[in-house]
Amino acid sequence: MGKIIILPSWCGSLGGMTVSLSMTIAGFAQLESLDRICVLVRSDSLLENYLQQLGQGACLEPIAAANGHQFYQRALSWVARQPRDYPLLLENCTSRYLLPILGRNIPRLKLSRRRVYHVFRDLAYSHNLGGKLLRQAVFICLAPGAICNSQFTAQSVAKHLRLKIQGILYPPVDRGRFCDRLNKTKAPQELQPILDSGAKIMFTPSRISEPGHINDKNLRGLILVLAKLKEMGNHYHGVIIGQDYSPDKLHTRTLLELAQKLNVSERLTILPPSFAIEDYYQHADVVVTLAPREPFGRSVVEAISCGVPVVGSNTGGIGEILGNFAPQWTVDPDEPMAVAQTIIRLAGDSNTSSLLAQGQKWVESHCDPLEYAKKMMEIVNFNSSATRQEQTLSTFFS
Repeated sequence: MGKIIILPSWCGSLGGMTVSLSMTIAGFAQLESLDRICVLVRSDSLLENYLQQLGQGACLEPIAAANGHQFYQRALSWVARQPRDYPLLLENCTSRYLLPILGRNIPRLKLSRRRVYHVFRDLAYSHNLGGKLLRQAVFICLAPGAICNSQFTAQSVAKHLRLKIQGILYPPVDRGRFCDRLNKTKAPQELQPILDSGAKIMFTPSRISEPGHINDKNLRGLILVLAKLKEMGNHYHGVIIGQDYSPDKLHTRTLLELAQKLNVSERLTILPPSFAIEDYYQHADVVVTLAPREPFGRSVVEAISCGVPVVGSNTGGIGEILGNFAPQWTVDPDEPMAVAQTIIRLAGDSNTSSLLAQGQKWVESHCDPLEYAKKMMEIVNFNSSATRQEQTLSTFFS
């Protein structure tokens, strides 16, 4: 019986890929097919520890390595020793430092006739000509089956990498964890002073990114929005939670300096990432995410699942998601006044709860872990017991 070997691009951060990988495992567990996947992780990495804490260690294959570069090379060597009918699924392996390693392994992968798939969780595009050509060369030669996390991502992958899209799978969400609770849990310690002040919380879970980057999170736009809200006499406090990988937290300091310049420093809090992110959603009044080219927007579906309205970019994956149930919550990410007015409007709109209910139905339908696992099995031409049963019933009634 074959297995899908999953090779993640990075094992050292808590982000969308980490959560999506965890939910992929959860979906295979619900399908009673954990024996059909093997997830390679760097030994004692954040990713391994995170998955172990969630009780998902049974399908992990830890690989000892001194760094990410060595892990990736050793992981591909491990893959080469496995049966050839085990397909390889590369989880967003588009980082610049990974591409040469992947390129050197193309002959071995092609000669083995192992089926290779790539889950694209970003646009896999570079404004740098060298980076663009390297990506094109590696992926065109490897010719993996492309699986994308949104229509927006798929359009970019098809255009820039010239790959055939074999599936669009919206990343799954743990609706048991991200749910609309009637009784809120106690607020995280960092939020309590904000709540005590009477301020409404404008929440943004996001990596603290470099401005101008292809997937710029546009966090500076949030501070401009806070300034507009303050001008209009509305007491909102912006809370950003996420990792800053810049030297000496340069990106964080830049945001704080802008907040001080616009006289809203007392209305901005930047926090490190948390495993218990759902506790922060529960106490948010609105989630605001203004990344103009976000491939998917996990924070959107998590917030909606928790019953929190979202004001987001009318572009990219964020606009794609919100367009299905609340297009009136989408905004031009470069128009802070329009964003502020939308936040104020939805806070007093009696239709907000109805739109949230529609959004929760959409998330339940399109971001279900079990359905995600089933579709993944279909894409790689594996038949789960559930799928075989459905095929038998279909044959019987036809």
